Amino acid sequence: PIDLLMQPHPLRRRLNANKLVGFLVLFAASLSIAMFTGVMSRQLRSSVRRAGSFQRATAPRSAVIRRCMATNARAQDKRVSIAPYFTVPLENMAKFKALFRDFYKCVDNEPNCFYYGFTVDEKSGVVFNRECYDSAEGLIKHIENTADVGAQAGALCSDVRLEIHAPKEEAAKLEAIAKDINAQIFVMDEDGFVNNNMETGKPDTSVSIHPYFKVSEEKWDAFVATHPEYYKLVKANEPDCHMYCFSHNKEAGIVFNRESYKNAEALLNHIENTKPANEIADGLFESVDLEIHGPAAELEKLESVAKEIGARVFVADADSRVYKQ
Repeated sequence: PIDLLMQPHPLRRRLNANKLVGFLVLFAASLSIAMFTGVMSRQLRSSVRRAGSFQRATAPRSAVIRRCMATNARAQDKRVSIAPYFTVPLENMAKFKALFRDFYKCVDNEPNCFYYGFTVDEKSGVVFNRECYDSAEGLIKHIENTADVGAQAGALCSDVRLEIHAPKEEAAKLEAIAKDINAQIFVMDEDGFVNNNMETGKPDTSVSIHPYFKVSEEKWDAFVATHPEYYKLVKANEPDCHMYCFSHNKEAGIVFNRESYKNAEALLNHIENTKPANEIADGLFESVDLEIHGPAAELEKLESVAKEIGARVFVADADSRVYKQ
């Protein structure tokens, strides 16, 4: 009887078995959780390492991405610009600047204008206008639209020099008006491009360099043959270039480059980047006149290089604006 009493009751056996099963299930679950946690911890550490490697690997690629974006937006530059140089006596400069507002009011209503703004070289008393239009017709409309205020500005000047830069077909449409206003015509190179990366609806804070190369007739073709090398370098390495296009007036023996950059750093990058092309072009031109145009804050960063290359400096008016791409 005692042995019988010592034997587990069937119900007790079932309860003990259930406890054992529960314990085993709990143990298995705990083991699984531990294993899962370990695996996830290793995976997490691995992911963090991979993420760090990815970030390190992709950080230098930001320039590549910007270049790709610039490439996707790049197009042949078929736009038309007029480049006026107003020589203003010191006693008239304040009155001339007061007319800026009237010019802007006129141009604000011109759907054909890409960008418009004044720059001033105080030392020489010269006012320039950075402006660009979508066609010959757009430029003609601008000239008509600003005729009244233009006449007022002209009366304050001791001299006005005008240039028109346009593709061949657009330049042909402007021959008559160029004669009327005594403007030189520069025909743009067909390989010139625009990156369509200026910020529209905002002030024009770009920096532009204006090189005027004097080239002899004997070396003209050789100099023009260097253009592709410049284009290749700028396209490959300068995502912050807005536009880059040579234009020619062979009769006057002058080659110009309509080029513009996001800021001072982008222009400095351009100067460094195109040194190999400059070496090829060296000796193929007689002289070069240089100007740098941009906001005062950007020009401060370029003061030393402007002196080094002998460039005149034009400070951009704060109300200069970008209308469209």
